[in-house]
Amino acid sequence: MGTGNAARAVAWCAAITVTARHAAGDWQLARTLAWLRRAEDEPAAGHQLPRVHVIVPVLREQQHVSAALEWWQQILPQFPGMSLTIVSTAREERERDLLTAAVCSSSRLTRTGFPQLSDRELADLTSARVVAGGQLAPETAAQILARTPLTREVLGQLLDREDPSRIRHLTYPGTGRKAAQVNYAARSLAAGGYLAVYDVDSRPGAELLARTYALLSRPGQRPAVVQQHALHVVTRAGHPLATRALVRGSAALQSAWTLRREIPYARRYQQSAGRPGILARLRAGLPQPVGHGVFFRQDVLAQLGGLPEMTVLDDVPAGVMLALRGVPAVSVSAVTTVPAPETVSEVIAQHRRWFCSYLDYPAVLRAAACASPGHAGHRYLLSGIAAYRGAAWLAAGPLTAVTLVAAACPRSGRKLRVTACAGLILATVVPAVMAASACQGRVRAEQGARDSLELLAAYLLRSTGPWLAVWDAARGRHPASAAAPAPKTHHREGAVP
Repeated sequence: MGTGNAARAVAWCAAITVTARHAAGDWQLARTLAWLRRAEDEPAAGHQLPRVHVIVPVLREQQHVSAALEWWQQILPQFPGMSLTIVSTAREERERDLLTAAVCSSSRLTRTGFPQLSDRELADLTSARVVAGGQLAPETAAQILARTPLTREVLGQLLDREDPSRIRHLTYPGTGRKAAQVNYAARSLAAGGYLAVYDVDSRPGAELLARTYALLSRPGQRPAVVQQHALHVVTRAGHPLATRALVRGSAALQSAWTLRREIPYARRYQQSAGRPGILARLRAGLPQPVGHGVFFRQDVLAQLGGLPEMTVLDDVPAGVMLALRGVPAVSVSAVTTVPAPETVSEVIAQHRRWFCSYLDYPAVLRAAACASPGHAGHRYLLSGIAAYRGAAWLAAGPLTAVTLVAAACPRSGRKLRVTACAGLILATVVPAVMAASACQGRVRAEQGARDSLELLAAYLLRSTGPWLAVWDAARGRHPASAAAPAPKTHHREGAVP
């Protein structure tokens, strides 16, 4: 086969794959939007409300715990039996020492290279290096980083006068990540209710929580797991037009993924979880819980052994344990919003971190095999599903680029160009118009065109972070080590209400 024929075959493969995958995704998007409009879980009265213990793990969140605390202080009085536990971690002090050594040995101090540091810390470190003639002493770096109080110190001041029965603060003494903080807090709470895990920038409204309580207080068997879902919103974006387009497009693409993949995965699992037979297990698939707005019944989380602590992230790997044990989960038929990254580098860093879940699936499944829940065939099935989803994410950007070239190149041939154009329309125009119509009603042509182009740009960028995560793993730098700084960025100021 000649080079031209090979290139044409690759283009056909990309165009067909993009068309088929996005046709299925748009169908799922239509079903999700219809499900949200039905609002099946209307708040109900007359049932006893269960206790809900909200757990918010924090790491390097000195600037943001105050806003989070103010939000929950308004929410808690509306829901009797709800309490809040904010969990800081001793890991923050250990990471400060690691960062001190890293900034002293680095030749460049940038936001991309040190996302764990605030802009103020980076500016002070850079100025100190210039004053020192280009060589930053460890003592100087340590003094600059020590100017920022630890999160636990800020919390200690904020919670000095709070009622500990409603709002309390714990400090996890180990080096584990978010899952370890949640598990530590869970072991300290009285049994008999639900544990709700949120991030520091989560802002669940009273209406969403009322819908959630309606599910928690259903007559009969209380649900084991309840999941809230969120769309991603950019509160501020960079000034250059290209940056704004990529950031907005990436947020819209992540929201589209929630509506086209995350919610359908959760609903399909809800309908088939725990049923016997390979077909039921295949239909149930592999749920992907989200760590902002997931409610675990306390006895169920104890049976699972807590959230997985050997992985970079905690929420997505927990889906393996749910699936292997057939633990049912229910989705709230409403969505909230969460803040999206504001710069292209933050988008890439976020995807780089999130893709670690797919790299961690083998470790989670090996641990499951040692604990012997379920059957080996079920574990192989979940491995295949995880591998497919990871491969689809890695291929999203390249397939979109090849399809775009095939659609634009006159030498592609009419059939290939039509197929490629159809795939791009299904990937960008259709979800943009459907999502905008659901929110605003009629969509203006210029808005639809802008949103579609931003989605296209986001698809071209989408695989960059995952491929960097693979490159990290290939070099032995997969950030699962408890000694490595947590691969998270510094949260922006403010949050989406």
